[in-house]
Amino acid sequence: MLSPVRSESKYRYYSDDALVRLKLIEAMKTQRFTLEEIRERLNLLDGHLPEKGKEISRGTINADFIKEQLKQLESQLAQLQPAVANLDANQTAALSKQILLQSMALAQTLIIYINEIMPMM
Repeated sequence: MLSPVRSESKYRYYSDDALVRLKLIEAMKTQRFTLEEIRERLNLLDGHLPEKGKEISRGTINADFIKEQLKQLESQLAQLQPAVANLDANQTAALSKQILLQSMALAQTLIIYINEIMPMM
């Protein structure tokens, strides 16, 4: 879940993004999330879609898929809010950047969907 960089002396160094992830993981652990639930939330945060997301690569985007993605995002944001409250300003900024990138990916999916159902005239 975390990817350290190894120095020549074999020490592990973690980026600011990795430290934000660590704080989120710790917060989710205190909320009794399972390891699999934590992994799923981090994958969504990273922009990796669950198995249903493979529909996009085949070009068969539908409204139900998009609604489900929005519902999952809303649910996960609600669950992550207590964890975000414990982050400092730099960590909050890094997390906001990750969420913004994921939101942009969802917006692009919506644009593709709209173009599929309403081709340009």
